Amino acid sequence: MKKQKLKWLIPCAAAIFTIGASMTSFAAQGWSEENGSWVYYDKSGDMTTEAWRKSGDNWFYLDSDGQLATNQIIETDDNYYYVNSVGAMVTDEWREVASDSDDEDAADTNWYYFGSNGKAYKASTNGKTNFKSIKIANGETHSYAFDTEGKMLYGWLDDASTRVTGDDAWKEGIYYCGDASDGARVDGWKSIEVEDDTDKDDNFNGSYWFYFGSNGKKTTDTTKTINGKKYRFNENGAAKYDWYEATPASTSTASSSNQFYNLPEECWQAKGWFKAVPSEELDAKGHEDDTQYWFYANNDGNLVKSQIKTIDGIRYAFNEMGEMLHGLYKLNVTGNVIDSYDEIETESELPGVDDTGLVYYFGNSPKEGAMATGKTTIDLDGETYTFNFRKSGSNKGAGYNGITDDSIYIQGRLLKADKDEKYKVVEFNGKEYLISTSGKLAKSKTNVKDGDEKYYSTNSDGTIKASGYDKLK
Repeated sequence: MKKQKLKWLIPCAAAIFTIGASMTSFAAQGWSEENGSWVYYDKSGDMTTEAWRKSGDNWFYLDSDGQLATNQIIETDDNYYYVNSVGAMVTDEWREVASDSDDEDAADTNWYYFGSNGKAYKASTNGKTNFKSIKIANGETHSYAFDTEGKMLYGWLDDASTRVTGDDAWKEGIYYCGDASDGARVDGWKSIEVEDDTDKDDNFNGSYWFYFGSNGKKTTDTTKTINGKKYRFNENGAAKYDWYEATPASTSTASSSNQFYNLPEECWQAKGWFKAVPSEELDAKGHEDDTQYWFYANNDGNLVKSQIKTIDGIRYAFNEMGEMLHGLYKLNVTGNVIDSYDEIETESELPGVDDTGLVYYFGNSPKEGAMATGKTTIDLDGETYTFNFRKSGSNKGAGYNGITDDSIYIQGRLLKADKDEKYKVVEFNGKEYLISTSGKLAKSKTNVKDGDEKYYSTNSDGTIKASGYDKLK
């Protein structure tokens, strides 16, 4: 509620009767206008001072000089009232009054709310912060707190009807009630500017998100599920973001789990896919290089690590840090658990036929990091190669290793002759085979020539029967 909204509740002077119109035809006892001011005489003919007197439906206050008070706070019997420009006590109204405080952080004006009996709302006598529900001009009802003198409190408050000020107010305060022109207690989420020299995170923008419960108290030192999303709050109530090492409470021997809470605009615990720079604890090199990786978190917020996982019908692989693998890799896998992995960036890094590792490719189709199946063209160190990966079975996604579909594959890579070679001799499992530029075995061939004009004759399985530079009989 902004300042102007408070003012809308103040009736204009024209809507209030004037004292001159209502105080007429008085006898010796009663109201009298003297020297431009109104006074009141009692039965004895004495001028009334420091007391309330009624006229019509309104109450008026006579000051210590016996003159009608206007436009000021009136303190009587430890209660506070306000009289308007014609001296009438106001009720059910907000009033903004100039401040007489010398405090450096004090506002220039103070807001008061005067109830139906004219008394200003103020703090309870038990010393605890209490709130009054007040409907404002737009029909909304908000909660407000006041001090012992009826001044509306704002900013951070403690539990004793006192404002908390200074750079650490956000740490020590329990309630938050906007600025000096607002004062409405915050319930729910609120982004609040803070002073925190200890936060060196590049994502820190000078403010934190806080969550205030239905009683207005900020949530501190806990995790809380709000509207189906999980949040983590530190001891000062700030919603934390970025990486967090969660230690399982079930056993003392269980290892901690890395969890990620989205950046300041969101703060909720990440579930499913998210992209981030790893924490230094998780991956020191990746953190130092400021490299972003894709991660996937289960519903409990813990990362998927060291496994091949099917997500929305597509298979992905994650290393021991939870980073999604992207590219060509040799994996040693037990079931879906990845025991070890090595990225392959050149042909020389491809494992041999008898290697225990299997080759997988995690490319960009249909999505980044998706495990490839079937024939795929892959660039290795500037050279283009054809690979073929299993489409089904327990080793789905692993490169074929051996003779399949009349072609020879070494850990998924198709062996074939270059265009200039026409045909190429390949030794495999102790036998020599002749293969074409398409990678197919040259079966039952007679007198086919390679790029060097050498002749070959082959058996029905593609093995070489005879060869020479003279035409074969």
